[in-house]
Amino acid sequence: MTDTTYMILFSANLAFIITHLYGWLLKWFYKPEAYKEHYHELFPARKAVGIIYLLQIFELPYLLQIGDSDALLYVNAFSLLFFSIQMLIMCEDYFFPEIKHRLNGYWLFIPAILVLLPMFLQAVNLIDMPEGWRVWSVGAVSLLFVAYFSLSVRMALRIRNAVRRANEDQYADSDDFPVRFANLIRWVPTLVLVLLAINFYADDPWVKFGRDILFVIGNVGFCILTLNPWRKVVSGLPEQTEIPEEKELPTPSDSAVRQVTNARFDDLARRLEILLTEEKIFTEPHITSDVLISRLSTNSKYLAEVIRRSGYQSFYDMISQHRVRHAISLIHQHPNERLADIAARCGFSSQASMTKAFKAQGKETPSSYRIM
Repeated sequence: MTDTTYMILFSANLAFIITHLYGWLLKWFYKPEAYKEHYHELFPARKAVGIIYLLQIFELPYLLQIGDSDALLYVNAFSLLFFSIQMLIMCEDYFFPEIKHRLNGYWLFIPAILVLLPMFLQAVNLIDMPEGWRVWSVGAVSLLFVAYFSLSVRMALRIRNAVRRANEDQYADSDDFPVRFANLIRWVPTLVLVLLAINFYADDPWVKFGRDILFVIGNVGFCILTLNPWRKVVSGLPEQTEIPEEKELPTPSDSAVRQVTNARFDDLARRLEILLTEEKIFTEPHITSDVLISRLSTNSKYLAEVIRRSGYQSFYDMISQHRVRHAISLIHQHPNERLADIAARCGFSSQASMTKAFKAQGKETPSSYRIM
């Protein structure tokens, strides 16, 4: 290996380790003032992400022995297995914070450590493995990777189902930021594992170099995106308010109808209708059920029951129906107005989101209403 080649490979791996350590410091010790009380809501998995960054310190055996085949095999296997585990923990911390330490009970690390330990000792020249150890090591790593990869796919499917439920129950727009973010991010861990698998089986220093450069760029971008102190809270998280207890109502039992008395239902339904038809609350972008709960001074169970009795399938369905009706009215009144502007006036996040809502309700495209 020439001096130039050595310096290129060394610099790439050093940049990889340094940017990961920098990311760890940011995630664990830096709290932008701009986020204030929303910090923990926006970044519930910051500790798990920080651990992913910190673990990359175990790439040092390769950094100190650039070109050594044993060190290369170890560090590629380490990245493949430990990224697999920690990203599962990260996804669970972020998307399912109510589940306490089901995955991160650290039992998943045990088989990986058992496989990686002899490879590490061989890489730092503390032991001499018997002949054929590389074949057995690759086989063991492959078996573990298949298991971890299957868990990653299952996690992506769990996130998809959670997004679908959240979209129906809480968010009034399928393009709302939390929903869009979850849809974008859910397959990222699986994609990263595919890239790491290619790197592991290639077992080539130049492939490792490409991986290092790719991850350096990705890590810098990720840190800027998630810890930009000037970024505003995109999802518009509402201030937490104390919801009064409604003690005069009976405790819900097996019958959903008993959750709200007729008098209480009529009052809530009347006030909800005012919010929808007179105040047009549905035109607020990124509106959530929490906003209605606060405005009606009720709770989620009562609101869900009133929505159901009013003939809507869900909060999302109710808001979407009113937005579509309002959009049709505006299109008739202002046939020359841009559809993107009408979509914004109705509360849709984009023209595409409005078109999607029209189709979901069995209607023609918005543009077709211009000529009716």
